[in-house]
Amino acid sequence: MNPVVSMMAASFLLAAVAPAGTAEVRERTKYFTVTGTTLEELDRDLSRKGPLMTATGLRHPGATEVKFDGKVTYQPLEGACRVAGTGLNLRLVKTLPKWTAPRGASPTTAIVWKTLSDDIARHEADHARIAKAYVKKMESALRNLRPEADCAAMEARVNAVSARYLADHQRAQLEFDTVEGREMNRRLKRLLARNVREAVAE
Repeated sequence: MNPVVSMMAASFLLAAVAPAGTAEVRERTKYFTVTGTTLEELDRDLSRKGPLMTATGLRHPGATEVKFDGKVTYQPLEGACRVAGTGLNLRLVKTLPKWTAPRGASPTTAIVWKTLSDDIARHEADHARIAKAYVKKMESALRNLRPEADCAAMEARVNAVSARYLADHQRAQLEFDTVEGREMNRRLKRLLARNVREAVAE
């Protein structure tokens, strides 16, 4: 089972009328139920029920849907125009697996599942953390743009800067997945050893 997941991103939208404000972040988690008594059964059910990534056409054990949108206001000045305020929004929806050990599931299966599901949840939380960092960076960059000759030029500048930050965000998410994939086996072995020690100590 592979806990490394792709991240889905939606486009960033800009308009010319909005109140100034701090970026609003809304985050929620939804679950899909996985069934089985063995690791092989859980693996099959994850592959069958996990969220479908449109970019790859494959199902994954977890996912984080990220959507940036918002509005920017402009203030005309004498011979210039500046950003008056921003109203950026970030929507995050994490999809995670949920399993309740049935009668007949071995303690080993339960420990391995805990190791895997904890790592999936941590991975998706990190995807969300990256997105939150970038919406703050984008908001700061937009608010601190120098004035342009007119509001059409200012809006074009805002769109260009927004596009750059969105591209940087996507790149950071993909780099994160690459590192996670490279270190997955070592990370899961370490977590599994820790969970086994804790189970024995109980």
